[in-house]
Amino acid sequence: ASVSTQSTGYPFLCVIMFFDLFSKNNVGSPSPWTRTLILSISVAIIGSSFQFGFQTGCMANTLATVSNASHLDLGKTTQTIVVSGNAIGGLVGGLAAGPIADKIGRKKLMLINNIPVLVGTVLMAAAMNPAFKYFFVFGRIVLGIASGVATGVAPMYISEISPVSIKGAVGVSHQFMITFGILVGFVLSMSKVLTSFPDYWHVYFALPVLPALYQLVLLPFCPESPNWLYFNREREDLSREALTRLRNSRELANIELEEMIKERTTATDSVMVSFKQLFTDRTLRLTLIIGVALQALSS
Repeated sequence: ASVSTQSTGYPFLCVIMFFDLFSKNNVGSPSPWTRTLILSISVAIIGSSFQFGFQTGCMANTLATVSNASHLDLGKTTQTIVVSGNAIGGLVGGLAAGPIADKIGRKKLMLINNIPVLVGTVLMAAAMNPAFKYFFVFGRIVLGIASGVATGVAPMYISEISPVSIKGAVGVSHQFMITFGILVGFVLSMSKVLTSFPDYWHVYFALPVLPALYQLVLLPFCPESPNWLYFNREREDLSREALTRLRNSRELANIELEEMIKERTTATDSVMVSFKQLFTDRTLRLTLIIGVALQALSS
């Protein structure tokens, strides 16, 4: 599992590193890319971002094959729930991701999120038994919850562990793996592929187990988000330790930690804006409309 999934994430990260070598930010300074940072990013985007993409694209060509399976025979209403189940679960997972990540940490949430991935996969595989055909629907919803959590916590984690000079490039890697996951889900579900093993379609839906295992095995070796350790846990010592691992430099870690301390001091003097003010304050309303419009148009 580690070998097959590792080959998908690292090439893209290597491309980013190649262009980063020629960026102005790195002239006369050491490269911000360290082994620990690359490992942490790859584990996050393969185990979380790819999962979201795969679940988004996996039903495009498979619904007819699955619905017409002799032992499953899903009705129109059930088919509708199967397709929308991922979005329903994703809504729940996406809304819960932020508060839970702030409570227990980004790293721990990503680890725990592999549980619904494995449970959902088992439920969908159990649908091979006619007596448990509706497990396919439940499994789809559970995987949707996992996808929602994944797309909420993964970009948060990779952004917080990355130095300022490459945050943009690292942020793109999340979107890239989502798109790559959609592509993989779509290609592997093409009729020429699926019709070659109509009685083994459950194997296709078991593929998310591979990136989940990759993340379960390697994520414990990755550091927690330094930002979460400092701002949420108020553990300056642990934040410095995580930064030292990520930057491979005690000096750079201290500099970045000093910036966090300044940021926290500034934040205490700033005025908080309420949710109501987003709609009542004219200066904030325009910003809100632009943000919503950009999200809507990009979708």
